[in-house]
Amino acid sequence: MAKGLRRGVIFLLILFASTVLHAQEAEPKKEFNELYDPVSVIKRASYDNFKNIKLLHAAIINFGGGEAEFDGLVNEYAEASALYFRESMIESANLFTKNERNINTVAAKIAQKYKEESEALHTELIKTHVRNNITLSLKGEKTNPTADLLITNAGFGIRKANDYLVRSKPVDSIYYFRRAKENCFKFYETIGQPVPDKFKKDMIDNQNRIYSSKEKEK
Repeated sequence: MAKGLRRGVIFLLILFASTVLHAQEAEPKKEFNELYDPVSVIKRASYDNFKNIKLLHAAIINFGGGEAEFDGLVNEYAEASALYFRESMIESANLFTKNERNINTVAAKIAQKYKEESEALHTELIKTHVRNNITLSLKGEKTNPTADLLITNAGFGIRKANDYLVRSKPVDSIYYFRRAKENCFKFYETIGQPVPDKFKKDMIDNQNRIYSSKEKEK
């Protein structure tokens, strides 16, 4: 091989190696499963994150960090979307993944509060139910089968919610804690007694509404 041709080949090899190395250095590190395609991650996370942020709105305002915490999740989602539209796919997938983790962290803290409130409410209504049953028994009257069913359904909801919480699915957990509370509120309605005032926020939240100072005045 002629010396000039050999030099040309060596130059091209060096140039090619340099280009490959530069491309490898320029490509950002994946902060999600290396085996996953970034576009697939974006499609899944963008859908799930949007849905969960929407579902958690009232819960975050009522039992979480308020508007600031909610806005933080929304802004993070928007930044990930902006990266996608600029075709920075790995960066976008990284940020959507981070957004997903942050949503779950917020939801887990809120779910723990829901757990405490749901169990306290359930215990409260069982005490009420026992007192009512004793009163009815002394009068020779039968207990209300609907009330019994609602207590059972509330207990099932709490068990289901706790299971999802243990399995690190806090958004699903919140859904079932709310269903448990719903059965508790129906219990009080069934026996013709008001829900204790300390659970008023839970009643408003269960309607996916924000508990505000106006609600306190009602």
